[in-house]
Amino acid sequence: MPQSAHFSSSRPNTQKKAVQPQPTGPAGGIPSAGPPTACQLRLAQEVLMKRISVILMTGLLFALALALPSCSDGLPVSVGFAITDAPVDAATITDVVVTVSQVAVNESADATIADGHGSWQLIVIDPPLAIHLLDLQNGLAESLGELAITGGSQINQIRLTVDSVVVTDDTVEYQATLPSNSGLKIVNAFQVPLSGAVVITVDFDLRKSLVRTGEATPTYILKPVLRAIVDNEAGRISGSAPLGSVVYAYTAGSWVEATETAANADGLLFTGAYTSAAAKADGSFVLAFMDAGSYSLVAVNPLDNTILKLLDDVVVTEGATTPGVDLASAD
Repeated sequence: MPQSAHFSSSRPNTQKKAVQPQPTGPAGGIPSAGPPTACQLRLAQEVLMKRISVILMTGLLFALALALPSCSDGLPVSVGFAITDAPVDAATITDVVVTVSQVAVNESADATIADGHGSWQLIVIDPPLAIHLLDLQNGLAESLGELAITGGSQINQIRLTVDSVVVTDDTVEYQATLPSNSGLKIVNAFQVPLSGAVVITVDFDLRKSLVRTGEATPTYILKPVLRAIVDNEAGRISGSAPLGSVVYAYTAGSWVEATETAANADGLLFTGAYTSAAAKADGSFVLAFMDAGSYSLVAVNPLDNTILKLLDDVVVTEGATTPGVDLASAD
């Protein structure tokens, strides 16, 4: 029969019902639930497996943390060192040979460590390398070797041990003297990348460094003017200039003609130039290993130091060449 709702309007039955005793488990405790069902067993198994997985994963991660170096430790990075040069003013100087026997590099894991207080690594050059500096112009450089340096550390200082400097002037060889016995020193902070390989090039500005004293019996003193740059952070400028000229690059706003065309105490001109290059036989030139930024270029006749052309706002971009700079044509 179909069920229907039933409503009674009579008074409720107030007769008390007997209270039935509740079943109890052993010793009057909670009622026994009986044996677990298959579903309960399956759920318990899943929970247990998840807990085991978490424990195993935690152990694996801990083992990896012990086995692998942390990012802050860094991996060995190949850091190469090279040398390049700028031209000299004296037309009679045909060769300058610097003999290098060692490269010393000061590095520290903490950038706050003061210069010289880190650890030293050495490249011993055996036999010593005789470097013909005047051959290393217009973007050419010569390798000095390489080191494995911890990635993420900082290079504080580079020192080149120089055994001798020989200057050939008008076919006569002269032994130049170095005021310091510590060799050539470049104090500049370089951050070593966490991986890969880099090359640091030392620009030996021979034009500013070589000082001649005496006339009948000349002597030469080397007062090193050096700078260094990481190759992949450097840019360059290429272009054309009047035949026989020298092109000087000045950082933006630093070119002052009255100052730069006046000789300093050592008889040198254009001493504020960032770098320079002599025009090749075809009039082309390359200014290389330059920091990114804006420069003024000055083409000069080295015979009488007259200004042939000035070009401002030449921009150098990191890792790129600024081509087609024209200093040869008349304004």
